[in-house]
Amino acid sequence: MVKRFPIALFIFFLCIGYAFAQSAPDPQRIATGARPLGMGKAFVGLADDVGSVFLNPAGIANPEKWQVTSMSGKLLDEFNYLSLSGIYPSKFGTFGIAYIGSSISGALATTVESSSDPSDPIYTVDLSQDPMSYYNNLFLLSYGTKLERFSNLSFLKSWNFGANLKLFSVNLTGDRITQGGATGTELDMGVQGRPLNWLSLGGNIQNILPMSMGGKLHYETGWDESYPAVVKLGLAASVLGNKDALRAWGGNSVKVLVDYDLQPTLSKVPPLLHFGLEWKPLELIAIRAGIDQDMAGANATVSNFTSGVGIYYNDFRFDYAYHQFDGAPGVDNHFFSLSYGIMPPKKIEDPLISKPDKLITTDQTIKVEGQAVDRNIVKVKVNSLDVKMNPRGDFNVNVAVKVGKNSVMVEGLDNGDKLYSADRLRILRLNTYPDVNKAYWASEQIGYIGTLGIIKGYPNGSFKPEGNITRAELSALLVRTRIGSDDKVPAATTLVFKDVPLKHWAVKYVNLAASQGIVTGYPGGLFKPGANITRAEGLAMIARFGGVTPIQAPPSFSDIKGSHWAAPIIAGAEQAGLLSFLKGKPFEPNKKLTRAEAVEMLYRTKPVASLVSDLLNFEKGY
Repeated sequence: MVKRFPIALFIFFLCIGYAFAQSAPDPQRIATGARPLGMGKAFVGLADDVGSVFLNPAGIANPEKWQVTSMSGKLLDEFNYLSLSGIYPSKFGTFGIAYIGSSISGALATTVESSSDPSDPIYTVDLSQDPMSYYNNLFLLSYGTKLERFSNLSFLKSWNFGANLKLFSVNLTGDRITQGGATGTELDMGVQGRPLNWLSLGGNIQNILPMSMGGKLHYETGWDESYPAVVKLGLAASVLGNKDALRAWGGNSVKVLVDYDLQPTLSKVPPLLHFGLEWKPLELIAIRAGIDQDMAGANATVSNFTSGVGIYYNDFRFDYAYHQFDGAPGVDNHFFSLSYGIMPPKKIEDPLISKPDKLITTDQTIKVEGQAVDRNIVKVKVNSLDVKMNPRGDFNVNVAVKVGKNSVMVEGLDNGDKLYSADRLRILRLNTYPDVNKAYWASEQIGYIGTLGIIKGYPNGSFKPEGNITRAELSALLVRTRIGSDDKVPAATTLVFKDVPLKHWAVKYVNLAASQGIVTGYPGGLFKPGANITRAEGLAMIARFGGVTPIQAPPSFSDIKGSHWAAPIIAGAEQAGLLSFLKGKPFEPNKKLTRAEAVEMLYRTKPVASLVSDLLNFEKGY
C-alpha cells in the first residue's frame, strides 16, 4: 500500500502527454540519440550526422556517405527506449529511414482505498487485474537535400531542406482496457544553413499537419488526438577548431549550441530552451554537457542537466548520455548509441576518372571510358556530347580523332548542369598508309613524318615506300620541313637553273633550297628536277639540310673509298646516326634512293628530331 502512483503509471502519464493538454505522445521527445541528449537536445542548428533525422531532417543532407546509428536506454528506470536510423546519400538527395520503439510492461493496476482521505488518497495494487503494457512505435521516412538542387542562387548553396513522414503505432492493454490500439501520421519539415563559416542555423517544424489533413492519432474507439506542432529554432557556433571556427587553439574543437522550442497550439506550454556544449580535445573523444528545459506544469519550466561522452574509432562512434529528470530526483537515466559511417570520407583526389590519356595511336576512333567517382557528378559529357552512365558512374563512348594532336574533353556536371570536374585526354594519332603495314621496317618513321606533313602521300592514299624520289621532290620535302608550310615558301621570281623554269611546280622549292645551300646543280646550270635521285645525292642534300659536318676520314662502308666525292659527307652522316639502317650493308652510292630511305635519313636529322619531339610533347599544343 502506497500513498502515490506506482512508478510505472507515473512514467506512463509522463510519456503519453501532458495532463492538461489533449495531445498525442510523440516518442521523438526522448529518442534523439545519445549525442544530442548529452548536449541538452540542442541539435537543430548543428544537425551534422544521422541523428538529424530526429531533430532536423534538413541535416541529413550534410553527410557525404551512408550512416547508421542505434540508441537504447531506460527512462526513469522503467520505460524502454530503442531507436534505429540510417541515411543514404545519392545523386537525387539523401534518403533516411528510422524507427523508435518506446514501451513499458508489467505496470500494476491500482485502486483508491475507500477509507483514505480524498485529498490525500492511498493507492493499493489491484491484483485482480492484468498488468498494463504500453508501446508507442514510430517509423520515419526522411529526405534531405541541398537547396541549390532547385535554384542557381548563390546564397542557397549553403542551405539544406529536409522532411520526415511519420507513421505512429500505439497500443495499451491490461486493467480491462479494450480497443487500446491507435495509428497516426504526421510530417516534419526543416531547413538548415551556414551563413558564416563558423555559424550554422536551423529550423524545424515538427507535426506540421493539422488534424483535418491527417495529422492525428486515431484510436480503435474512434477517439482522435492531435500531435501538437513544435517549432524548433537552433544555432551552432564553432568557437574553437582548426577549420571553420572563430579561433584555432591546438587540436581543440568546441561547439556551443542553443535551441529554442515553441508550441504555438498549446497556450499552457511555455517556450523551452536547450543549451549544449561539445568539446573535442582529441579527434578520438568528445565531452558533452547541456541543459534540457522541460515543462513542469502550466507555464512553468524545469532545467534538466545532461552530460555525455563520445568515443571515435575509425568509422565507428560510441556515445553515452546521462539525462537528469527534475521530476524524478535520484533516478538515473542512461542512454547509449552506436553509430557507423561517422568519420568523413577521404577526400576524393580525382572525382572523375577517364582514360586513355597521352595515347599514341593509328586508329581513327578510340574508346573513352571512365567513372564518375564523386556522387555529385550526375552527368558526363565527352566533347560536349552527353554520355550514358550506369548506376556506379561507369561510362564509355567511341570518339573519332583526326591525324595529329587531339584534345578530348570529359566533363562531369552536377545537378544544376554546372561543371564539377573535368579531364582533358591527349591523343596523338599518326598518319597511316594502306601500303605501309606496321611490320614494315620504316613504318614508325613514315608515320611521324607523314603526321608532321613533311612528306605527302599519293592521291589514292598510298605512300609507295619502295618508290623512287626525284630531285625536285626531295628539294620540296626539305624546304617544306625547314619553313613549316607551303604558304611560307616565297614565289620564285628569277631563273636559277635552266631546266627549272618559273612555271615548274617545284621552282620555288628548288630556288630556295639552292639559296640556302641545300642543293647544288650540274655543270651547265642544270638541276635535272625529274631525275630519280641517287642514295649519295640524296644523303648529301639531307646532310646539308640537317647541318651535318663532313668528316675527312674514310667511312666504314666497304664500297666507299676515300676518294669518292661523297665520302666526307657519308662519314659525317654515319657519325651523326643518319645511316643506322645500313649498318653491316654496303652503301651503294649510285642506287636510287627510295621514299622510305629518304624518310629514314630525314627522321634522324636534328631539325626533324626536334619536330618529332614537339609532336610527342603531351604538355604542348593540346
